[in-house]
Amino acid sequence: MEIQQQSDWFREARLGMFIHWGIYALEGRGEWARFSGPEHGGRPEEFNPRNFHPEFWAECAWNAGMRYLVFTTKHHDGFCMFDSHYTDYKVTNTPFGKDVTAMVADAFRERGFRIGFYHSLIDWHHPDYLPDRNDPRGKNGETEFPSVRPGVYQKYLYDSVEQLMTEYGRIDLLFWDYCSPWKNPDYFDPDPLLAMIRSHQPEILINDRMTFNRTAEYAYTGDYFTPECTIPSQPPGSRWETCVTTNSSWGYRSGDPVRKPAEAFIAGVMGCVSNGGNLLMNFGPDADGNLPDHGIRVMHELGEWIRINGEAVYGCGPSDFRAGPLTLLTQNGERVYLYFPVAPMGHVMLPNLRDKACRAVLLRTGEEQNLSSWGLVYSPLNEIRLIPTPSVRAHDVIRIDLGRPGRTVEFQDGSAK
Repeated sequence: MEIQQQSDWFREARLGMFIHWGIYALEGRGEWARFSGPEHGGRPEEFNPRNFHPEFWAECAWNAGMRYLVFTTKHHDGFCMFDSHYTDYKVTNTPFGKDVTAMVADAFRERGFRIGFYHSLIDWHHPDYLPDRNDPRGKNGETEFPSVRPGVYQKYLYDSVEQLMTEYGRIDLLFWDYCSPWKNPDYFDPDPLLAMIRSHQPEILINDRMTFNRTAEYAYTGDYFTPECTIPSQPPGSRWETCVTTNSSWGYRSGDPVRKPAEAFIAGVMGCVSNGGNLLMNFGPDADGNLPDHGIRVMHELGEWIRINGEAVYGCGPSDFRAGPLTLLTQNGERVYLYFPVAPMGHVMLPNLRDKACRAVLLRTGEEQNLSSWGLVYSPLNEIRLIPTPSVRAHDVIRIDLGRPGRTVEFQDGSAK
């Protein structure tokens, strides 16, 4: 099913917040803690996040430039972070006793976010889920589980997702995760499941992870593609995002040794937009509901950059022109944005822009940049030479306005260049 105009929000948003949170945060060993065995992964009777303030999460994310949310309603461990009607293994049966998913969705929706739910297709807790090697009950190669009743888990999955689609307002996005390489997607009875979702949320975007092997001929490739932890060498489709975490794991890990710098995500979002994709940044709150201090710092620094350079992100996509070495280009109509992941060594050659570029401005300072045809008499690429001012530094963006040199260019926002 092709989603038409309603999906424009996804391409325009460009930045999203991913939150992995569950009782696994109690152990501080990441979201796969229960894979060690059923006795691991956190005890529901100990979950009582006294510092959980979803309004603060939403404020941090909005100020960082993020415009949609993906929240984990159920991870592989099977623990429901919503008030499920179909299991007692849920957040409302903890000392906290509140529907976390509803609280998060309400806070983010109030702030202006589009709302997305992550929901794992696999389940390490449900007694009628057939285990495989991605399951603590089958990780050693076991294949015989006679106590598993056919069709029971499929109904549980269907009913759980229907509850999420009908009791939590408008849901803009559904992030499946993930069909095991040892399990055929047909195990999840996908046709009625997908039909039900679209009957309740006709404008929802559903990702491609109902199948582990994403092939063009497979029916469940979804509305958008989800490469992970990387910017693909070529766009996987017309609508895609890459998800990446700010630390070493998706869920909270105490003493996590990895602290990815904000500059990595600045370059990451520009790399995604220049290829027509989105960046979904993940944060793993601790058991008390605190966002990691490092994550808050990253969002603050990213937000400072976005406030200056956001016009190179929002409403932009791949450029019609080719970027030179050590640069990236995005474009929005008659405006081309030149991004420097590192400070320029010297002049920058811009192919096929000699008769098109009429002005160049450094967004951070408003300084005019020199566009020159000097030394290009024999250029086969109709290049123009951009001569940056000495103040241009790493992660700066220069806007290049298109139009015949010397001619005023009128833009839709009423400005004239």
